[in-house]
Amino acid sequence: MRIGASILFLDGYCFQSQGWNFLRPLGKIDNVLSHLDNYKVDEISIIRPVRKNDSFRDFIRDIKFLEKVNCSTPMSFGGGIRSLNYLEKIHYLPFERFIFSSELFNSKSNLLKEAKFIFGKQALVGLIPFKYNSDLKIFNSSVNKFISPTNLNYENLNLCDEVILYDCLNEGREMGFNLNVIDELKINSKKCILSGGVSDFNFLTKYKKNQIKSVLIENKVLHKEYSIINHYEKL
Repeated sequence: MRIGASILFLDGYCFQSQGWNFLRPLGKIDNVLSHLDNYKVDEISIIRPVRKNDSFRDFIRDIKFLEKVNCSTPMSFGGGIRSLNYLEKIHYLPFERFIFSSELFNSKSNLLKEAKFIFGKQALVGLIPFKYNSDLKIFNSSVNKFISPTNLNYENLNLCDEVILYDCLNEGREMGFNLNVIDELKINSKKCILSGGVSDFNFLTKYKKNQIKSVLIENKVLHKEYSIINHYEKL
């Protein structure tokens, strides 16, 4: 099982989100990536936390900060990739993989098929933010709200090599990821990347036993507690 880091990125700065509604500044992108390189994580996921009102100009502004980043750790990037024009702009960015979220609900778009043709399936990662209270709701950024999982387009989801399941209730906390979402969405656990509340050593052991593909730790980024990675290496 891989272990990586998840950070949010806007306008040159990185953030840690807590509970899907509060952003904690982490610093400039170059400084954050430099620290994460030193931690020697397996991967870094950089996500723009955008909603319905994100524009192409906003997107271009952010990727200009990413064009010259220097990082030896494999990186993924996503957030607001919405058309072929966007694919053309990210083609030469220093990223191994690209993350798609709202496209997982879009039955009328061929964007993921176009992305698969350009980058290959191994470069495509789906992102499903979710809340699990009495029932499961998943977030569609194109309409900026949580909706029923019945709206998920599995044809598009299957175009992705892996899927990040992002626990919005537990993100930024140490409460533990809700594993029920895997069975609820009927996704092969070997295809899953878990993020949101993934921080406890005992939970990491359980994830490994469940043959989870990878975990992304967002609530330990750039803090001394990130030594959890050293514990993981002993498993």
